[in-house]
Amino acid sequence: MPLDKAGHKIDVTFDVPPPPKVSHSTGYFLGLRMLFAPADPDGKIATIDANPVFVRVTLHRLQDGKEIPVKIWNRVDVAKGYEPSRFESFSLKDDIAVSSRAFTEYSGAPPGTPDASTYVLEFGGPGEQGPGRYRLRLETLKDIPQLKGFKAFLSYERAPDR
Repeated sequence: MPLDKAGHKIDVTFDVPPPPKVSHSTGYFLGLRMLFAPADPDGKIATIDANPVFVRVTLHRLQDGKEIPVKIWNRVDVAKGYEPSRFESFSLKDDIAVSSRAFTEYSGAPPGTPDASTYVLEFGGPGEQGPGRYRLRLETLKDIPQLKGFKAFLSYERAPDR
C-alpha cells in the first residue's frame, strides 16, 4: 500500500475466522505492517512516527445481504501531566483515523540485516467483532512525500496475546 500520496483507495471484502480456543486476545485492530531491518539503519520507524498516515475508513459486516456499519474505535491516553497512562476508547470522528505506534515484532536477524521484522501502526479497531464476512473501505487523505518508497501492508488482525 503506498503511503506517500492522498487518494489511494482500498475496497476489500474478507472473512474473519473464529478465534483460536487458547487465545487471550480480546479484539481486532486495523493498521499497517511495515518491514524493517533491526536497529533501523534507514530510520524508517522515526520517519513514519514523525509523519503519521491519515485515512478515511469504514467497516461493514455483511449479513443477510445487507451491509451493517461497524464502529471503529481509537484508544487514546487521556492522562494529564505526570499521571500514569489511562486509556479510553472513542469512535472515529468523520471516519478519519491517524496511524500510531502499536508494537514491533523482531525476527531475530542480525542488526542492519533486512528480514521479516515488522513495525505495526494502528488506525483503531472494531472491538470484539465475531467471525463473519466484512467489507473494508479505506482512502489515504494526505500527501506525505517523506514516505515515498515505504512499503506497508494493510492489516486487520486479532490483537496479539501478550
